[in-house]
Order: sequence, then C-alpha cells, then structure tokens
Amino acid sequence: MPTLEEVDDIDAPPKLQRYIEPFPRPVATPVRTSKEKTKFEILLENQICNGTDQWAPFANQEEWELAVWLMKNIGQTSTDEFLKLPATRDRMNLSFHNNRSFLKRVDALPTGPNWECEIVTAPGDQCGEDGEIVGEDMELWYRDPVECIKELLSNPAFKDSISYVPERVYTSSDGDDRIYDEMWTGDWWWDTQTKLPDGAAIAPLILASDKTQLSQFQGDKKAWPVYLTLGNISKEIRRRPSAHATVLLGYLPVPKLQCYSDATRSLAGYRLFHHCMGKILTSLVEAGKTGVEMVCADGFVRLIYPILAAYVADYPEQCLVSCCMENRCPRCTVDPNNRGNSTPSPDRNVPSTLETLYAQEHGCEPEKFTRDGIRAIYKPFWRNLLHCNIFGCFTPDLLHQLHKGFFKDHIVKWCTSLIGEDELNAHFKAMSGYPGLRHFSKGISSISQWTGTEHREMQRVFLGVIARSVDQDVLTVVRAALDFIYYAQLQMQTSTTLAALKTCLATFHCFKDIFIKYEIRKHFNIPKIHSLLHYFASIQALGSNDGYNSESPERLHINFAKDAFRASNKKDYHEQMALWLQRHEAMWQHEAYITWLNPQQQAADEHELSNINDPDNLNDLDTNDQANPHDASGVDPTSYHIAKTPPLRGVTVQHLFEHFGATNFIPALTSFLQQQQSHPLLPNTSDRFDLYKQIIITLPPNTFLNSQKFSNRIRTSPAVPPRGRKKGSPGVFDTALIIDDPMEYRSRSGLAGLRVAQVRAIFLLPSYFGTHPHPLAYVEWFTSLGAPDPQTGMYVINRSTRQHRPNGTVISTTHIVRGCHLMGQFGNTIAKGWTTDNILDKAKNFYLNPYIHVDTFTTANIN
Repeated sequence: MPTLEEVDDIDAPPKLQRYIEPFPRPVATPVRTSKEKTKFEILLENQICNGTDQWAPFANQEEWELAVWLMKNIGQTSTDEFLKLPATRDRMNLSFHNNRSFLKRVDALPTGPNWECEIVTAPGDQCGEDGEIVGEDMELWYRDPVECIKELLSNPAFKDSISYVPERVYTSSDGDDRIYDEMWTGDWWWDTQTKLPDGAAIAPLILASDKTQLSQFQGDKKAWPVYLTLGNISKEIRRRPSAHATVLLGYLPVPKLQCYSDATRSLAGYRLFHHCMGKILTSLVEAGKTGVEMVCADGFVRLIYPILAAYVADYPEQCLVSCCMENRCPRCTVDPNNRGNSTPSPDRNVPSTLETLYAQEHGCEPEKFTRDGIRAIYKPFWRNLLHCNIFGCFTPDLLHQLHKGFFKDHIVKWCTSLIGEDELNAHFKAMSGYPGLRHFSKGISSISQWTGTEHREMQRVFLGVIARSVDQDVLTVVRAALDFIYYAQLQMQTSTTLAALKTCLATFHCFKDIFIKYEIRKHFNIPKIHSLLHYFASIQALGSNDGYNSESPERLHINFAKDAFRASNKKDYHEQMALWLQRHEAMWQHEAYITWLNPQQQAADEHELSNINDPDNLNDLDTNDQANPHDASGVDPTSYHIAKTPPLRGVTVQHLFEHFGATNFIPALTSFLQQQQSHPLLPNTSDRFDLYKQIIITLPPNTFLNSQKFSNRIRTSPAVPPRGRKKGSPGVFDTALIIDDPMEYRSRSGLAGLRVAQVRAIFLLPSYFGTHPHPLAYVEWFTSLGAPDPQTGMYVINRSTRQHRPNGTVISTTHIVRGCHLMGQFGNTIAKGWTTDNILDKAKNFYLNPYIHVDTFTTANIN
C-alpha cells in the first residue's frame, strides 16, 4: 500500500479525516515555468492601456448595475420603452438612450466561444410530385467544444475549485474505507491517467442533452440543447447555476423528417442525432489523441487531453446514445426478459459493438446484433473518441430512475393497491407537521402534476404512512427501497455506504415477490429497477451521484432554451437564441471579472446570499457566539439563532398553561433554578415571562452532504383564533432531540445521549431570578430511545409521564441539538378525529422519523 497523506477536511466533523494516495506519476505538469496571463488579467491590462475602468463600456457602476438589471428582467421592447421615458432620459444621464445603443455596449463586452451554423441535409426516401427524392435541410447551431473547455479551465473564478490530479481517498491510514465524492476520487480518472504521457492532464467532459418544449399552449416548437461541463470543477460549483460552470454547446435540430416513410423515420432520426453530435464533437477527436496546450485558471499552461467521461441523460436518450433498443439496458447486455433479476450481466463493450455494427452494415447479420438489441446506427458519434467508453459514461438518473420511476411509479402504486386509495390518503392528511414538510391536505391521489419535489416530500413520511397497514415483508421491501434512495443521494460515498447500498438492493430483491403473492405484480422486468444494479459501478468510477443529477440540465433549460426562445420573434429562433445567449454570457463573464477584481465584495455577497437562501432565516436575528467551549453541564453548546427581542412580552403563567400547554411550568422552572444554584426566590403563578415564537438551530457539519450549513426551525406558536375574514391557525409546538446524557452524547455518535421532547415554550429568565447566558425552554419528554423497531428500523416512543402528568422540565436552549419529526402509529384504519393538528396529542405511540432529511438519515444510520 503506498504511503497515504493525511489532509484535514475543514468542512467535516473532527471524526473524519481524508487520507490521500497520490497518483504515482507526474500529472498536470506546466509545460513552461512561467505563467501566462489569464483572460481577466488581459482584460485588466487592456483597460489600463485604454484608460477605462472596470465598468467599461458602461460609464460607471450605477450604469453597469442598471444594465445587469435590464438584461436579467425585461425584454428588448420594454427596455426601449424604459430608456425613452422622460424620467429615465432626463434624470439618469445614461450613455445609452434606446435599446439599440444599449445592446451596442453589451456587444462590446468580451464573450465566450463563437457560434457556428451548419446546414445538415436529411436525404429522405420519399418522392415528391416531380418523382424526385425529397430531402430536408435543417440548421445545426454549435460551438467548438475545445474552445468551450479552454473557456472553463481558464476562468479565474474557478481557480480554487479546480483539480487536475486523480486521487484515491480513504477515511483512515489503513486504506480500508475508500471515499468517493468528486470525479477525481473515482477509478475512471485514475485508470485513464495511466494511459496518458507523464505530465499530461485530463479534462473529463460531462455532456448532457435533453429535448424540451419551447412553446406553451400552442405550437410545437422544441429545442434540443447539449450542455458541457468539466469534472475538474468541483461538483458543488457545477451544480450552482449562478456559477455558470456549465456552458451550452449547441442546439441539435428537431425535424419532423416527413421526407421519410413511417417505417424508416425513427431510425433516420437516430442516425441524424449521431451525425449532428459527431459534427459538434469533431475537434475532440484530435485533441483527445495529442492533447491541447491550455492556459489554466492559475496561469500555468498545461497539456490537456479532453476525454468524454460522463453523459447525463434520461433512459430513452441513453438508449439513443448507446445505439440500443429501448427494451434493452444501455450499459449492459442483460436479456430483456431478465431485467427483474439481481444477477449482473456483462457490460457492453465499445470495440465489440463497433465490430458488430461493421459486420451488420456489410451484410453479415451477426447474431450479436439481434441478441444485444443494437440499432443500425453505423457511425455513432463516439466511435473515434479515444479513451471513451460510452456505455460506462451513463450516470444514475436520480430524478427519473429513483424518485419518479422506482418510488412513485412502482412502490407507491403497489402500496396503494394493498392499502386502498382512500385509507392511504387519510394517512397523508393526518401526518404530523414539520417545518418545511409539505402537508398533503387532500391526500396524494388528487395531485395531477407531479415533480421531483412532490416525490421527495412523499419519501420523507412514506414508511410511517404505511407502517402497521401492510405485512412485514411489504414493509421490509419499502424500507429497503427508501434506504436505497437515501444512500444513493449521499454527496460523499464510502466503501461502507456502498456496502449498505448493496444490502438495501439485495433485501429488496429478496422480498419483492411478496407483491406477486398479493397479485399486485406478475413480474419485475422493469428497466428502472434493473438500472439500480449499475449505481455501484458508476459511483466507484465517477464519484457520487449528486455530480450528475438530471435535474441540473432541466434547470438550465430555463435560461438556455425557454428564456432565450421567449426573447425571440418565434421565427428562425435558433439564431436569435444563440445571440441572446452570447449577450447574456458576456454580462455573466463581466460580472465574474468585477467580482475577481473585488474579492472582499464577493465574500460579503456570498454571506448575504447564504442568509437569503436559508429557509429558516429570520429578520432581526441574534446569534449565539459562544465564548466558552462548554456550559455548566459540560455539554458542547448548540449554535442557534433567535430574535433579538422576544415578540411575546409579559406572558402570564396562566396563559402559558392555557395556550402553550405548559402545565408543569412552575415545578419544572423551580427544579431548574434549584439545580443551577441555591436561590431564595422561586417562581409562582404571579410571575410574567417574555417568550419567543421560534428558534433556529444550526446543525453540525455533515460530511456525507455538501459544505452548505443546514438548520432546523423549532416553533412554539400558540393557536390564533379567526378574526373576520382571516382564518385562524392552530398552535404549533415542534419536537426536538435534546441532550439527556451529556457524557454519552460527547463520547458516542449518532443519536446516543439524545432524547425526544416537545418544546412548549422558549423564554427569557426574568432578571430577579438571577442570570442565565441563554434563553430557556420548557419541554415535555417522550420515553428514552431503546432498540429500533425491527420491522421499520425506526425508534418507537410515547409520552413520558410523572404522576400521571406530562414529564416536563426546563433546559437551556443550548441543549437542543436538532429538530425531529414524530409520526403517529396509524394502524390498519386511522382513528376517527385524527388530524395533522392534533395527532401529537391523540396518538399513543410514535415513530421517530429518520427520513425527514438526508442529514437526519445519516445521523441515525451511519456511525
């Protein structure tokens, strides 16, 4: 085993270290010792020479900010009208006074690679009225992929988020537990690097293509964008649309191909796709063989080999790219009737596939052509791309394969058949609330438009919805399916989590025949279930799945296709879309340049953005900045945010009893004060307290997720009665995991030392009782966590009582570790009168829900 270098992960908990095995040969060696100027440095130098400032060609900062707003928010006609208004023309003193002069300045900005248009002709096989064969001409708009790669690699904005070197990363020095997260930690990069000369660097191409509808309600206008990004750029940056780390490579034509007969039109369309993709990627063929010298973001020139590594697409498009029938697997040669089995089949092989296609083209009709379900596409676009295994490029499609396909279309449908639609709806209606959790107030059967968001919201509560309503084997299958989905979403995988992923899939296959027993299914020959077998190999080769989510290109369609189309006159729109995009890219690039010149402003903007994007963000927040590492009990204090001023002032004890349900408040506060210090003054019913409505708990970093900080909002809001036309709202008192055993909590991981309680009130201790550095909370305990329920894997708890009264206590808010979600046990038939507002009071037993968030799932399941 080579020597491993220990590297601290500053975003990870202290329990995890990253031990890196470096690549044994020189990689990404600069071809010259001196640096070249990056494009931003060249731009700055030109501005200095020309005597202009960073806002040029705009007059000043205010004019630049107006230009950004105009480009982002309104179209050309509205821009023209706005600039011609007397208030704009006379008072703002702009250097441009109409849309034409405004766009002239935008066009003066540096932009990305140029667009090219090539006419592609489909010869057709039908004769026209004159007896001649009718063809169809179409436009192919694209950009040189090598120039796009240069643009991305040389962008100084990505300097600190780029890697050129493959790594093997482990959780410990013994090298037993491998880490897979970024593409450069996977096997593909390491193995491909061994095939290149010393000092060379790989630019792993990630392509994505997806046909999308442009026109709404009328017309049939469509676009087929092709996107490009690089595995060198960290996946957290790639996933962020505002980072512009993904570029539009081209628009494939979407012809009707009426010049072909019904029998040949489909195959002609497949061949046209590969012909156009081959045209777009032409420059990659030679570049992948000899490499291209490129200026990188750090200013060094390296010999870069651009190699296609990953292709993000849905199942039909994967079959199109791989030249296979849609009843086959695009990655392996599994028999179309055996896709429900858990036994892996041989992978498809590029040389063998090309040989088979050659033999078929020349009339040999090899058996393999039919057996492997290959289409007669004799010149696939990937045939000349060196080091490209196109079949291994297909990454898991979490949206369509897992959330929509495996879960919604199959698991939910099967369970609905068993439980009954009405009863399942009733369970969803009565599900207890949680901040940010969607409440299906009308059940799920009435939802007509499903998105990935609805699928994920159902997954968060589904096991609790069906528990005790189906038999143990069905519950085992559903639990295995949900666990697989949650493990597959992790943004850092290890050998341990991959082993758990395999166990989930094996469990599913072991028990899935229960649905055949109940006559819900006759077979499991389902492509999306078969695709789950390939998740392990894909993660090991290319890193975690979140780097290749098909939701990313769907999000990019908004900017690169739909917005661009709406800005056109809907005729010959591809050319107008390309120009629209070129102008917006120029603005984005100049924004990045200004940020590069002012890094302090970038940090401030990012901090402000993180606050805006936090769903639990409050106005006028105070922050718990701890000066001491532990509180009086020796517990690591929780970081929290709370309103600077309590919104509920002078609340009486009687009001706490009646509206907050804090029935044991006085005894609990008395006990707390006596434990803290001997104090002659104890609380009574005449005292008044200042109360908060909510507190936001900042969660500790989770190494299996990204570096984004997560938080939980815990609400303590009494019911609001209706007033006039305004509807009232029920009281909300959330549950939380609270430190019950400080020693166990500090010495162990997961949920050790924690206990569930319902938070009834958050208040300030009046000064005449002494001082306490943090707000206090009155909570009512549930029973301690024992062993998880063997059927569901969830903890089952109930309310804790003392002398037949709620077991209440007062704690410091620093002991609240995180919010949690409790699901009442429903049974075969839900009890009458149970609703989402009262189930925490009506139900006797509760499940502690680990599926409420991936962060909670990892905390409960990965120690």
